[in-house]
Amino acid sequence: MVWEGNGGANPAVPYPDSIALSPIPVRDIAPPMKLDELASLLGCELEGDGRVEIEGVDSLDRAGRGKITFAVDRKRAGEVEKSAASAVILPPGVDAYGKPTLRTKHPQLAFARALHAFHPVLPPPPGVHALASIDPTAHVDPTARIGPYVVIEKNARIGARTAIEAFTFVGQDVSVGDDCRIAEHVGLRARATIGNRVIIHGGASIGSDGFGFTPDEKGGIAKVPQVGTVVIEDDVEIGALTAIDRATVGATRLRKGAKIDNLCQIAHNCDIGEYAILTGQCGLAGSVRIGKGVIMGGGAGVLDGGQVGDGARIASLAGVVGDVPAGEAYGGAPAMPLVTYRRAMIALRKLPDMLQRLRRLERSARKDGALPEREDPPGKA
Repeated sequence: MVWEGNGGANPAVPYPDSIALSPIPVRDIAPPMKLDELASLLGCELEGDGRVEIEGVDSLDRAGRGKITFAVDRKRAGEVEKSAASAVILPPGVDAYGKPTLRTKHPQLAFARALHAFHPVLPPPPGVHALASIDPTAHVDPTARIGPYVVIEKNARIGARTAIEAFTFVGQDVSVGDDCRIAEHVGLRARATIGNRVIIHGGASIGSDGFGFTPDEKGGIAKVPQVGTVVIEDDVEIGALTAIDRATVGATRLRKGAKIDNLCQIAHNCDIGEYAILTGQCGLAGSVRIGKGVIMGGGAGVLDGGQVGDGARIASLAGVVGDVPAGEAYGGAPAMPLVTYRRAMIALRKLPDMLQRLRRLERSARKDGALPEREDPPGKA
């Protein structure tokens, strides 16, 4: 055994040698099950032989004997026919080509649940590594796991069954809830609040200063103190190397179930709605409001103070410079309704031909005297 030796509020806790310097073991591999068992577990309608043994899940192009796969629509029907999978998850109306089938209106969701079934999450083994540094005033639940070189500062709280990996920093008065997974090299700055079942991937920064500056009377730049905090509600997941800045005053808030991809930037005082999704490299300037269930494509951005209504969709690389109404789809930079943007892109591709036609018409009109001869711009002979 390796034993924690920080004392104080956290008495020595055994930390197994076999995992002392290894990543958190996240998932196990479940034993095989019959297809009828899997159908019952996933809530799908079984078609075909329910005695087929399924030992795992794979993609259409990779799945072989003993594996189950899925297709979301008829577009991939040809791949279903060619697949060597033992069974397939399909929506109504898609041909299974004689394969044993699980029918559901939500095949991708059933596939995800099948992955959970065959790769169940393992609870992290509890313990505090001897190389962790924990302030005596901090509270670490006895069922939590604290990896090597983790730093936990004054009055911080770590909840039950939460795992924190190596080299992560937990600042003063930070609260981390139950059943969280905090990966390596994460920074949780002072007074941040993390809810329950939150997952934060490697290198993320939570609660660094917002980018607040103002010109001073001497022509220099004065820093605006960032004295607010960050609140991450339950069931949020934050990708690797994402930065979420603390508020100037008040809180930067990610509401329940929001999912943030890798390399995103969320500035001070932003409010991300429940179950919103921000994919890779999205950027939000200060005080942006993102509504419930919004989806933002990769590389999209929203200017200071912008509001994106509930259920809106923002296309990849869009630049939102105003507000987006609830339920609308926007694209382009500056962003506009997606239908308008697509029409504009079609017109843009036609511009070279249209310009040539216009020049031919101008030459013909001048030749006929319908247009005056073109004069040179001022300053040119």
